Amino acid sequence: NQETTDAAYKKGVEMTMNELVKILTAMGVEIIGNVGDQFDPNLHNAIMHTEDAEAAENTITQVFQKGFKMGEKIVRFAMVQVAN
Repeated sequence: NQETTDAAYKKGVEMTMNELVKILTAMGVEIIGNVGDQFDPNLHNAIMHTEDAEAAENTITQVFQKGFKMGEKIVRFAMVQVAN
């Protein structure tokens, strides 16, 4: 998500990330933690809180670090900001 003026560099990073996601998905790893999801303390680590009149209660408004889940086991909790 970081801005860059070098289009070739950006494309290379995106291609690398897409391949990594494909490999992880093939291994059964699920990426967790998306903006708009309901906060679940079993999946997410809330590191910030915000008051947002437009967001529903316990809604993720920002993701600082995606989490990973393999089957029922949490590999890494998602670090998120939660509203209200």
